Amino acid sequence: MNTATTEIGMPGDKSTRRLVRYAVLGAIVFALIAAGGIYNPAFLSPQNALVILRAAAMSGIVAMGATFITLSGRFFSLALGQSAMFSGVCLAVMMSYGIPFPIALIATLVIAILLGFLQGGVIAMGANPIITTLGAGALMAGLAGLVTGGKNIPIESVAVEWIGNGRILGVPTQTIAFLISVAVAWFVVSKTRFGRETILLGANQATAHSSGISVPRVTISVFIIATVAAAIMGIFEAAQFSKARVMGFSSVDFDVVAAVLIAGTAIQGGRGSPLQTAIGAVFIATLQNYMLLLAWPSGVRMGVTGAFILLIVVGFHAFGRRKG
Repeated sequence: MNTATTEIGMPGDKSTRRLVRYAVLGAIVFALIAAGGIYNPAFLSPQNALVILRAAAMSGIVAMGATFITLSGRFFSLALGQSAMFSGVCLAVMMSYGIPFPIALIATLVIAILLGFLQGGVIAMGANPIITTLGAGALMAGLAGLVTGGKNIPIESVAVEWIGNGRILGVPTQTIAFLISVAVAWFVVSKTRFGRETILLGANQATAHSSGISVPRVTISVFIIATVAAAIMGIFEAAQFSKARVMGFSSVDFDVVAAVLIAGTAIQGGRGSPLQTAIGAVFIATLQNYMLLLAWPSGVRMGVTGAFILLIVVGFHAFGRRKG
């Protein structure tokens, strides 16, 4: 029995495993929040909760796009942080030349689509996803540094400022965008033909090809989705600070990979859910926020986050093997 048959032909067992992942992730997040509240009451304040949700939204939007890459069996993109930074720079530079915000926004998203298309096209021809995206990320970082001279580019626009700092019914705009991205990603993965093709490609590429699925089309599409998601995050980041920064995106790829993996999405593809990734993003943001309140240095925070990823991923793998 091939992988695709195993994954698709046993819906009850698959649903059970997914519910177990939701329950485990939910319990871990709840335990972390409870422990944080006991040792630091400020951790449970409504203001801090909004801070956590905004942080989860910024990395979570990108993680929604990255989930498609992982589900398709193409591992990860290590250029998402640079894609976010490059998109913010593109928006700021165009607006600095007097281009209206709506046109600059559309042009930035078109550039992101082209970047995703190029990366996906190269990978569809057989290139290694990790090496390809590392090279693409370095190229974008170099171009951004060349254009800006390594300096931040200010953005003067009331509309942009509202996008970055506005609230709808008291909820930050980034959080609203994150919730929308989760809903859209879940619908695409669960209810559309493209979502089924993406999962089948990750489960068994040979079966996907023999079923008439265009492997290059799906590969290019998932990289476009991920790059556009990164561009949206970069636009929100630039809008929040009213300037495009060429530094400060080094942890984006780590947080995105952590959110996807810690949620139980199979690194080899074919298994996972945007809802799981959303929980993973909230967990990472909650953990990072609590460590910031404790004033732990960045190296310690990254080490603790990595340890959690290792423990949870190994636990899910062991559980999956036992069920199998």
